[in-house]
Amino acid sequence: MKITLTGSLGHISKPLAQTLIAAGHDVTIISHSDKRAADIRALGATPAIGSIADQSFLCQAFAGADAVYLMITAANNDADIFAAGRQQAEVYAHAVKTAGVKRVVNLSSVGANMGPEVGALHIYNIIEDVLTHELPDVNLTFLRPTAMFYNLFSNLTTIKQNHTIYTNNSLTKPTSWVAPVDIVPVAAAALTSAATGVTSQYVASDEKNYTEVTALLSHALGFEIKLVQISDDAMEQALLASGMSASFAHQYVKMTAYERDSDFYADYRAHHPVLGLTKLAEFVKDFAHVYQKQVN
Repeated sequence: MKITLTGSLGHISKPLAQTLIAAGHDVTIISHSDKRAADIRALGATPAIGSIADQSFLCQAFAGADAVYLMITAANNDADIFAAGRQQAEVYAHAVKTAGVKRVVNLSSVGANMGPEVGALHIYNIIEDVLTHELPDVNLTFLRPTAMFYNLFSNLTTIKQNHTIYTNNSLTKPTSWVAPVDIVPVAAAALTSAATGVTSQYVASDEKNYTEVTALLSHALGFEIKLVQISDDAMEQALLASGMSASFAHQYVKMTAYERDSDFYADYRAHHPVLGLTKLAEFVKDFAHVYQKQVN
């Protein structure tokens, strides 16, 4: 099959390309940077250098593809992340239709089944709706991963400063987490399958609450990390101080507050995936390695 991937050489797209190439597929990787072209060729893939916001470029990049893998990047830099998500989804849909692609796998997210109440995650509901509406003759698969393991790196600064993790989320409600590597086989299967129509699939690796995650991090780092629940306002101010845009900070806090106060994982439980092989107990070793490099 001829398969085009967005996401350059990121956490998912690079190992996904390697998996597909090893299986004998012809892979094109889209990247905005020509500095990535040599690395893409080294994988055995074809580079397509350009912007995912450029309809003409995408039409060319998707031409002849049997399937494409779509994801959105850097929407948190926009003043209106939902408008940015809708615009990118419309650009993708136009390119898919123009190129005549018949299979699309979209990296969506847990929470995509809900509305504005889930804050920042509402962008994925918008994207799914646009692609479903605009591509009625395309076989669509929406992958809905849960919280990425690497999101925990956002706590490095406060762990270094005072051995503390701050969150406005619940400290004890179960949270689902996923390693990017565990998304790869699911995405590869979806891109090469014969499934028809519109389908969605959750992807997860481990299920731990914040207290359990903090205990794992403490063990890996060799010192006790305090876990402190703070107010929504305090969380938003901390995010703004870290350099996050005001719009995204507000929507992020709205998201975590909804997780804390509502049954955020109801649909996830109703369509519970087989958990991937990678566990947080392994990830925290990588976290500790990164921590030591930064403090030494």
